[in-house]
Amino acid sequence: MMDPFTLRRIESIMDGYIHQKVPGDLRVSIRLKHEIVDNQLTLAEERATSLRNEWVRVDIVQFRLESQKWNVYAKNGENTWSFVEIITPSEDFERQLEQVEIDQDGLFWKS
Repeated sequence: MMDPFTLRRIESIMDGYIHQKVPGDLRVSIRLKHEIVDNQLTLAEERATSLRNEWVRVDIVQFRLESQKWNVYAKNGENTWSFVEIITPSEDFERQLEQVEIDQDGLFWKS
């Protein structure tokens, strides 16, 4: 489990990131959500369906705090995640989020 200070810090970082990532006028049809369970954070995209009040969720990335470092995982199939070797584990969560945002290899943000 993350300590309360780290948890609040990560929540604040993610709230700011999501607010900047999705423009206000698009929030009625697309939204980003994050979910923290134990020592892992999953970032997902949700898109509105044609049915009222229904959203389809697609997981984008998972950050795992392992041995005091944040590791990045990409979705590899329906229920499996693969460690992203090109992103070196780091104690700095913001650095890892930045690497996902840059996404030079197109692992996370599909065009």
